[in-house]
Amino acid sequence: MDSPDKSNEFYLKGLIAMMEHLSEPWGIKDLASRHLYMNRAADLYTNTPLNFDIAGKRDDEFPADWAESAADFVEHDKMTEISRDRVAVIETHYWYGKDSLTPFISEKLPIYNDKKEVFGVMWNAKPLNTLSPLNYINHQKPSVLTTETNSTIFTRAELDVIFLMLQRLSVKEIAKIYNISNKTIENRIYNIYQKSDVHTQQQFEEFCKYAQLDSYIPDRLIAKGIQFI
Repeated sequence: MDSPDKSNEFYLKGLIAMMEHLSEPWGIKDLASRHLYMNRAADLYTNTPLNFDIAGKRDDEFPADWAESAADFVEHDKMTEISRDRVAVIETHYWYGKDSLTPFISEKLPIYNDKKEVFGVMWNAKPLNTLSPLNYINHQKPSVLTTETNSTIFTRAELDVIFLMLQRLSVKEIAKIYNISNKTIENRIYNIYQKSDVHTQQQFEEFCKYAQLDSYIPDRLIAKGIQFI
């Protein structure tokens, strides 16, 4: 979009006017993957300094850690342009300048002009929610996944197992993921039940809900970068 015509400018102004008042991160890029606009929520999400002029900048020019994943973001742009449809990915990085990795769903959608030509891409970002079987069965709202927990009674290895237990994976399935014996997993589950003072899976799931462990994901199970979904 080197020299957008009046029609394109009109569409952009309308989108920007809408995004300006949204609480979720939203932004606009041209077909050369250059940033044209980000709302305040997007500035915070990307941890972009207020004095940094984003206009015309590519992802790898941003003074932020996530710039190292620029090639993946450009691929996301191109897939959206080529498919002429919404393309969603899971973006995992130190969003909002946090010290912990956090996964977000990022959607990119093509921007059309009145000639039905794609002349840009708009994007947004939402926290990746977890919808465990427990959430579904009890008609609960999904919660935001986090790699942080206030729990002090469980070891890191036990927290890893807890996450998979809440997905209702079997002992065999958990053992296979971590490449350790079934007996080791059985012992960890026994210790977890002892520390939780519970005797059944149902009681344990209730305990995790109360202890806010149902939204915890081990940081070793996620990695920086993007994953197409």
